[in-house]
Amino acid sequence: MHSKLAGSGMRAKDKTWILSTVSTAGLIVLMLLYLIMTLWSSNQLSGHMEVISDHPFEVVAAAGDLKTCISEMRIRFERLTSHNSAADITLVRSALDDIDSKMAQPLDKLETLYLGDPEDVARLRAALAALDTEQSACLEFAGGSDTTLDEIERCQETRLYPLYDEATGILDKMIQSAQDKKVQYGQMAEALRQNTLIGSLVLMGLMIGALLLSQYALRRQRRELVLRSQLFDTLSNSVDDAFLIRDAETEQIYYTGLNIERVIGRPVAELDDLYRGFRSEDAAEIRAAVHAREFPFIKTVEYTLPDREKRWLSVRIYRADSMKKLQVISVLSDCTDEIKARQALQDAMMNARRANSAKSDFLSRMSHEIRTPLNAIIGMTTIAAASVHSPEKVEDCLTKINYSSKHLLMLINDVLDMSKIESDKMSLQKEPFDLSQVVNSFVSTIYAQAKAKGVAFREVMSGFEGRTQYIGDALRLSQILLNLGSNAVKFTPPGGAVTLTVTRIASKHSTDTLRFVIRDTGIGMAPEALERIFRPFEQADASIAGRYGGTGLGMSITQNLVTLMSGRIDIQSESGVGTVCTVDLPLLRDEEAGPLEDFASLGLRALVADDEKDVCVETASLLENIKIQSEWVTTGKEAVDRVVGAQRQGNGFDFCLVDWKIPDMDGIEVTRRIRASVGFDLPIIMISAYDSSEFEARAREAGANAFLPKPLYRSSVYAAIRAALGCEQRFHMDAGSGQAVLKGKRLLLAEDNELNREIVVELLTMSGVTVECAVDGQEALNAFLNSEPGHFDAILMDVQMPVMNGYEATRRIRTSQRPDGAAIPIIATTANAFSDDISAALAAGMNAHVSKPIDIGQLCAVLAREIAQR
Repeated sequence: MHSKLAGSGMRAKDKTWILSTVSTAGLIVLMLLYLIMTLWSSNQLSGHMEVISDHPFEVVAAAGDLKTCISEMRIRFERLTSHNSAADITLVRSALDDIDSKMAQPLDKLETLYLGDPEDVARLRAALAALDTEQSACLEFAGGSDTTLDEIERCQETRLYPLYDEATGILDKMIQSAQDKKVQYGQMAEALRQNTLIGSLVLMGLMIGALLLSQYALRRQRRELVLRSQLFDTLSNSVDDAFLIRDAETEQIYYTGLNIERVIGRPVAELDDLYRGFRSEDAAEIRAAVHAREFPFIKTVEYTLPDREKRWLSVRIYRADSMKKLQVISVLSDCTDEIKARQALQDAMMNARRANSAKSDFLSRMSHEIRTPLNAIIGMTTIAAASVHSPEKVEDCLTKINYSSKHLLMLINDVLDMSKIESDKMSLQKEPFDLSQVVNSFVSTIYAQAKAKGVAFREVMSGFEGRTQYIGDALRLSQILLNLGSNAVKFTPPGGAVTLTVTRIASKHSTDTLRFVIRDTGIGMAPEALERIFRPFEQADASIAGRYGGTGLGMSITQNLVTLMSGRIDIQSESGVGTVCTVDLPLLRDEEAGPLEDFASLGLRALVADDEKDVCVETASLLENIKIQSEWVTTGKEAVDRVVGAQRQGNGFDFCLVDWKIPDMDGIEVTRRIRASVGFDLPIIMISAYDSSEFEARAREAGANAFLPKPLYRSSVYAAIRAALGCEQRFHMDAGSGQAVLKGKRLLLAEDNELNREIVVELLTMSGVTVECAVDGQEALNAFLNSEPGHFDAILMDVQMPVMNGYEATRRIRTSQRPDGAAIPIIATTANAFSDDISAALAAGMNAHVSKPIDIGQLCAVLAREIAQR
């Protein structure tokens, strides 16, 4: 009997298990089907909505923009029916060009998103191309000297209006097509919604049936409640939420999750007061909500752990309806990480907003900064064109145009440098350089700026013991110093002072740590301004741009360059007192360079002529360090008399250092008189604190052999003396001498831009050069290969050209079987002006790189050097 009952119980248990399993499995299958149907319908609806949102609306908006642009074209061109001066035509052409550029984006968007007949886009492009052609033709016609306003109007009516109407009609058709698509997809979405609703109802009914069947089976399994309770405890100990069930009135706790101590940091034994650690106002609010039966109650509160650590808890309180007494379920979750992440996100959003605001301010400043030199360029060009019979006026205009264009180029370079830094594309060169020459070049530039403004400038370089050769990026080091030095001069009023100090503060293994300190007595900065001095697009205060100009990028670029060079920068400033900029940079010593030798074995004697006694004494001391005896005089007449007297006594000098600015007789006249008296065997090196390009041509004509900028450094003086005495070949070309060397040479110019070709050809032709042109790399390659060996003396190669770029053309020339293919100088002339662009040009086989806009002096010097070396 017991056996039968046991067997019956087992069979009932098996049936219950089978029934429970089948009903549960059926419910899961139905839920999966419901989920799959829901996901599928959601995906379909999402696709339809995406098409509706991305295509018709975008197409209508883009078509509307194009219609607006066409209307603007029509309005702009109608101006010529009442005014057709050259200025009006130029204005209309510029406006049409701007409208053309504005049409590119919506036209591309139409081509990408339009779902109608693709021929509509093709017809639209054809209509716009024809319109562009006809507009150009009508502009040319309107610019004729004998063209009347009536003729311009007839030209517009017969040639342009039909094209305006044609383009507008195509756009209207495309808009209508987009609207039809929107309606079509809306209908499809509605049908899909209805089908999904019907399917959901069917599956929901089946799931309810399966659920009822499952509940029937679960009622027969209540014997498993104890096990389920154990499983629940295990689960509650594993999740991040802590559960408590307590009396709503007395707050007596009936149940706590096993993970309560992990969540709130206190064991169960200490839970006599749940709200211990809460702020008093939060605890009062929670109690009031429970007593008022405001369920569910959700609040995030600050919680203090017993060890005083601050956390945030999410408190959720629900009513337990199944209980006889009113009980509440409290769910506590540690949301500290979420709160911190949200705060970090908010901080990031605030930073982004500040950055966007700063960039907006920057764009406003840049608009002013760019338009200022552009206004000067355009205005001076107009004045020069109107003053062709006044050479002095034209020369003055050209000088101002040159200055403004260089200022504009500087602004563009700043923005491009910042762009490279932000996109992490900035790279540093590792090449040998002489620190003293870098400092010398910097001082020459800053000294001229300071002198023009009436600011005193001095430089101190100590602790190097004649070893100033390092390996690194001299160009970026110069950029750092020039940014800081230019700021110091800019913000220092006349009568103030700027000082550069360069010292070696540490040496370890093969690396020296150098400290560059630029100190000024300028306007200084307030502490709050120092906090944002390195932020891109920002300046110390909002009035800086208005009073002093600038992009607000210089200090940010400087900090990034210092960081890239593994250095550090520190700014100390006090408003109204001045600023001290300190830059520490580690630089690798160039061990192969070795210290400079001296001239002890040659027994040289030199004469120094400078009207400043201190300069004479310092120069004599410098010459003494490299074992050269010297004498010095402070007037030009004394210099001439001393040279002539020494020559007559048979004890002549081996070379002379002559200052360009001597009050009684300038250095050029001194040189001319010395040459007239003793001939050209005596080397004369001219020294000056000014840019030597101002007088170099006249000085060379008078007989000067070399030029040195002040202040003088041992390395630069050493190199100049060796070159002047013929100890080593030194090739230096200015614009004038470079042009003289190039006279009669034949060049091949590869340039795809017609205007650029015309400019370069005209400038080189003025120097006596014969230029043959190619419009792309393939044509340049063919011209070289089809010419006789030696026909061309050099090649000027643009980089970005159609058919074949300059890199590939250069590689093919170098690898050709021509006897002069490997030796002919190839100079890159391109607007790609970054250091990696220069490296790419050299890697392709080019000899040198000259960036656009072309500086004819620099181009002639590079050509002359490369041709001479060949």
